[in-house]
Amino acid sequence: MEKWRKFRIKNREIWEVELSLPGEGVGHEEKFKHPCIVVKYNRFVDMATIIPLTSNVKALKDFPHTQIISPNNQNRLTKQSIVMIYQIRSLSKQRFLYKRGRVIKDNYDKIQIILKDYFQLY
Repeated sequence: MEKWRKFRIKNREIWEVELSLPGEGVGHEEKFKHPCIVVKYNRFVDMATIIPLTSNVKALKDFPHTQIISPNNQNRLTKQSIVMIYQIRSLSKQRFLYKRGRVIKDNYDKIQIILKDYFQLY
């Protein structure tokens, strides 16, 4: 069995993910390695829907469809980060490098509200 098949991914977890390899990113897509929040894992196809984070808070703090998350013992982030909901995407489990931590429920609930607004799910 391949190494990447051995680990489990759960909703609300934060993983370090290889979003793209050099030369793969296009336009304003987030590229390279980023911490990402798992919003849905599909075990049947070994893919997860994720939202990337960035520590570039100054550039995005007033940007629509974002949420600031501060580091804590549960999420194990090292810097204040922005959840870039507009960058949501589904990726293969093979791009997941390691688990960082888990988003606290209060932050995750806020992210869910912003997701509903982003996709206009009223």
